[in-house]
Amino acid sequence: MFKNLNIFRPLLAVLILFIPLYPKFPLLSVKGTYVAIRLDDIVMAIIILIWLIFQIKNKFPIFKQKITWLFLVYFVAITISFINALFVYQTEAPKILILHLLRRFEYMSLFFITIESVKSLFDFKFFYLFSLLSAIFVSIYGYGQKYFGFPIISTMNSEFSKGQLLQMNIWTRISATFAGHYDLAAYLSVALIIILGVALITKNKLVKIISLLVWLPIYQIFTFTASRISTFAFLGGVVLTLFFLKKYWWIIPVSGLVIFSIFNSQDLSQRLLATIPAFKNQFFTKQTEIKPTSTPITPTPIAIVTVTQKPITATKTTPTPTIIRHQSEPYPEVDADVGVARSGEIRFNAEWPRAITAFKRNPLVGSGLGSITLATDNDYLRNLGESGLFGFISFSIINLFFIIKTLPLLFKKNPTHYNLISIIFLGGLFTTLANAIFIDVFEASKTAYLFWIMTGFYYQSLTLKHD
Repeated sequence: MFKNLNIFRPLLAVLILFIPLYPKFPLLSVKGTYVAIRLDDIVMAIIILIWLIFQIKNKFPIFKQKITWLFLVYFVAITISFINALFVYQTEAPKILILHLLRRFEYMSLFFITIESVKSLFDFKFFYLFSLLSAIFVSIYGYGQKYFGFPIISTMNSEFSKGQLLQMNIWTRISATFAGHYDLAAYLSVALIIILGVALITKNKLVKIISLLVWLPIYQIFTFTASRISTFAFLGGVVLTLFFLKKYWWIIPVSGLVIFSIFNSQDLSQRLLATIPAFKNQFFTKQTEIKPTSTPITPTPIAIVTVTQKPITATKTTPTPTIIRHQSEPYPEVDADVGVARSGEIRFNAEWPRAITAFKRNPLVGSGLGSITLATDNDYLRNLGESGLFGFISFSIINLFFIIKTLPLLFKKNPTHYNLISIIFLGGLFTTLANAIFIDVFEASKTAYLFWIMTGFYYQSLTLKHD
């Protein structure tokens, strides 16, 4: 009866719900960084152990997958980078380097767990329902956060990351169950493409109607994040998806909706208008350069509205979450020009030069994962700085594999259902890669987990035979 039971199917279903919905409560703090061990690390460790036992028992069937060898090359690259950083350059404390290396293995292991979970077209339908539920519940919490004072667990700075339950006011860019509004925006920009894509290709009328009905409220939450890069990443990804799905007439209303939402959102439109002069001032006027140093520079996160919080006394134990309520009087609005200018200055004068300096110090293997602080706001420069050319190229080849495998499907006259699913995931991949230009999507745990789950589905859509 249980001979053909796939134990990974329910485990992955739990993860698809758990990862987006469970806030980032810290369980154990790591001295020297505000990265913490959390419940998701414990859950992932258990599931990875189950997966390893399965692989050993079945003589490692994962090595039959050609893409496994691409991952192994990347794992070798970051391991060499770790050894070099630990014993030669000593760029960071050993426990920090070990933590970030293990985290990368943890994130990417979800790719392999996913391909063990998905074996048929039924599995795609099964997991889509869980993914849809996750997006719906995240959005419900987002509305509650904006209008009813639902609390947030944030990791936007070292104080927030200690487990404070922050209650934001209605003017703040929401982050729902995520640790920051950028992470939420990156997640929703991909989720919206998948939901719309499935709604357009499915023959199940109930799934189609439900998907289209929930898409607009989820999109509204996306606009509340006021993320410029995610907005344009989504626009590019959704147009690409609709074009190759041959749903041409959908491109105009969806693009029109994005443009309308930009002008309709005061926060987003102000930030976009402020971007042009900020960019001009940065690159075409004489600036006082902030030279990168060997001492890590921790940028102060940019917030539209400040959050009032009580003084926090540092302790060795994990702090008990406390609700910090906002002031009753209205918050003063922060000028968008100032926020955008400062955001650009942090990236262009501190974070990006720091990553480039780390790359120049050791171009081949970099300075070790986690060695150039928690934020770079450009995952490509971060990858170059921390893992060098070896890590950057091997990581890029993994993503390039999916693009190359999908290209022959784009103009097929009679695409299979799997082909259409692959095209939807191509749009999701494009959006993620675009987000990575200004957001560390491969480092933030929630977006990284979900990205590798998506690529697992993507890989199976390319390799499984049509039912």
